[in-house]
Amino acid sequence: MLEGLDLDGMVITADALHGQRETARKIREDLGAHYLLFIKANQPSLLDAITARLNGTDEQFAGTTWTGQGKGHGRREKRTIRTAPADGTGWPHAAQVLRIRRDTGPTRGPWESKEIAYGITSLPAGLAGPRHLAIYARQHWAIENKEHYVRDVTFREDAQKTRTGSQPNAHAGIRNLVMGAFRRKGHANIAAARRYYGRDDQRILALYGYI
Repeated sequence: MLEGLDLDGMVITADALHGQRETARKIREDLGAHYLLFIKANQPSLLDAITARLNGTDEQFAGTTWTGQGKGHGRREKRTIRTAPADGTGWPHAAQVLRIRRDTGPTRGPWESKEIAYGITSLPAGLAGPRHLAIYARQHWAIENKEHYVRDVTFREDAQKTRTGSQPNAHAGIRNLVMGAFRRKGHANIAAARRYYGRDDQRILALYGYI
């Protein structure tokens, strides 16, 4: 997928499916880019190594920690990232490992849920500190929320039954067209936009100019 793209000096983020040694090597050596890969249990040895390096008290990581908070849609979120050197992981071109903790809850009251994600990056600390890495991670998850979640949940793409010929591509093209038209019109909530336009065929016709 990356072949033929000019990625020199760019930062590639990828989820755990792409947390592979060859992917890391190719991004850094062949493409001249940096990577930030999220790591899960499909790489158990690496995950154990990352976890071990990031265990400890907040005081121990005070110099390599950044915390940011935000509010939206009646919720608040706190994101805390801590980093450590990736020495000894054996991962191609790894410079830092990272742990991101996301606490969420209502705008008033206690935190209700916690999620922890681990990652590894070729970006050295002098080039990208905790705050910079948090921004890359945030932008990565924004793509997940705006694209993958919409496809999987709003359009139920994973439940699509068509498997033959050009039908899967045609259906995907239609979904892309609808999502693009909604976003150009200024709709942030694609599910709400579907309900709005689905109730009146004249609204759909008025949307034609945004396609």
